Amino acid sequence: MEQIVAYFSQHPALFAVAVVLSIAVLAFVLMFILKKVVQVVLVAAAFVVLYAAYLSVTGAGVSPLFGQLWQQFTTALHFISALFGH
Repeated sequence: MEQIVAYFSQHPALFAVAVVLSIAVLAFVLMFILKKVVQVVLVAAAFVVLYAAYLSVTGAGVSPLFGQLWQQFTTALHFISALFGH
């Protein structure tokens, strides 16, 4: 480990390239994770829409759980929008 640190301290250009590459790899990994999270959220939203359509077709009442979930969702959206100043 000390040899690596000594090598990079003697070659600052290579150190800069290594830093840029590590930032690029980190950005790609974060984008991959974010993409997967968005896909899971979209699939979950599709299931909720299908369940709501099923309840509408069968005439069954909507569970109070959906009201609670909607309140939590809107609260989370307000929190996120407040973070970004909108």
